[in-house]
Amino acid sequence: MDLYAELEHLITSQGPANASPAEVLAKLGSPSVSIAILEHGSIISKSISTIGGDSETLFQACSISKPITGMATMRLVQAGKLQLDSKIVDLLPKHIVGVLETPTTHDLLKQITVRHLMSHTSGLSVSGVPGYSQSKGVPDMETILSGKAPANTLQVRVIGLPGYKFSYSGGGMMVLQVILESVTGKDFPSLVRELVFEPLKMSRSFYILPDEEKNVAIAHFTGYTPCDVDWHFLPERAAAGLWTTPTDLLKAVSGMQQSLKVGGEHFLEPAIAKEMLEEVQNGMALTWMAHKDPGTFWHIGSNLPGWHCFVMGYADLKGEQESEATGERKPLDECGISIMTNSAAGFKVWAKVFHAITYLKKWAPLQYKDGRGVFGTPFCVYGAKVNESWAEWKGSWFDDDKELILDDGGEGEPILRFGRSMEAKLVPAAIPCVEYAGKSVDLVVEGLEMMLRLGWKDDKKKSVELWFDGMPPRIVELISKD
Repeated sequence: MDLYAELEHLITSQGPANASPAEVLAKLGSPSVSIAILEHGSIISKSISTIGGDSETLFQACSISKPITGMATMRLVQAGKLQLDSKIVDLLPKHIVGVLETPTTHDLLKQITVRHLMSHTSGLSVSGVPGYSQSKGVPDMETILSGKAPANTLQVRVIGLPGYKFSYSGGGMMVLQVILESVTGKDFPSLVRELVFEPLKMSRSFYILPDEEKNVAIAHFTGYTPCDVDWHFLPERAAAGLWTTPTDLLKAVSGMQQSLKVGGEHFLEPAIAKEMLEEVQNGMALTWMAHKDPGTFWHIGSNLPGWHCFVMGYADLKGEQESEATGERKPLDECGISIMTNSAAGFKVWAKVFHAITYLKKWAPLQYKDGRGVFGTPFCVYGAKVNESWAEWKGSWFDDDKELILDDGGEGEPILRFGRSMEAKLVPAAIPCVEYAGKSVDLVVEGLEMMLRLGWKDDKKKSVELWFDGMPPRIVELISKD
């Protein structure tokens, strides 16, 4: 059974009898889920949809636009046309500087660098952008930066100390868009096509949709209900305006991975690529999220009225996978995943699919720096045998004053009890385990968007994490009173 057949089998096991994979995912929240997997340099793609489309269908990449903008920026740095530590006031047209500054922040604005913009440490305002429901009357970038009508976001201005703290800023990326156009003398879509799309053969990537393009996903509220408009128009292209496919996003990932290698032709020189993926603050590198450990770079995206997407690549080869042919373990070289949905409820959908792919491939999971997992609750693996070591965690665990009891429901099957009368079956989770003192045991609370991760603390004491799905997902560490 090939990977996508395995994935579809796992998806259908979550729904009622005879439901198709697309019907299960639509019920979870998205009518279309476009997937691409990069494995040792080769990309395979799959579209799962109740409304049509294929692997060439365009989706809004949302904030994944930012690392693509970052890659164009680093190409200019490499060419000597831009420096990361240049002050933005020296690169922007004077009338744009006038738009950004206020009487009290005049001197602070002078301290912001290109590096600050790319690492979201500039202190500039406006985290996200909603876009515009029609193409007519869409404001230009100067108007958007000023916050004046018809702009639908506030003025982009300094609200924090430059370089002091990570604070996600779409406004900073708007400023970077203006800088790139000013430095090159070219419009943003043209320069990104020249610097990124063409070298990496990203033939299905656009910052302006061609008039003749028909293979385009339509935004939905849920897996069943279309939004009031097909999509929003985003003049804030550097921050959120990219149309693309998961396959093309993995071409960008592959370009970064190849750039890290010594020798051969590179999209970026190894030193430039390494600097781009070097963590600055809070897991943020230069437009990519890239924690030093476990060695992945990634980004998520979310646009109104109905888009959620994700892309990830393995960077420093710390992850390992098991070779079925030889039984040997080898690095996750040139591997990655991208998933795009056309729904406001798509976050949960891509998160489950992502976990399932890494589970089926036995790939290293995406984690926070402290080892905790990220992004929602995984699918159940029905029919799989529960790791018998789960019984070592039997007993009472506490979330403040709330007691949760891990117990045996009969024949060695775990259950979770809460209060006097509530209990739920625990089922193996479709997510890669984490290595602690041993391998974690991951169990979904059947029927709920909750998961237990049974593991160990640094001092070798047993621990239990309770994952809650939501926006954002939450992880609570339960405490044993023993």
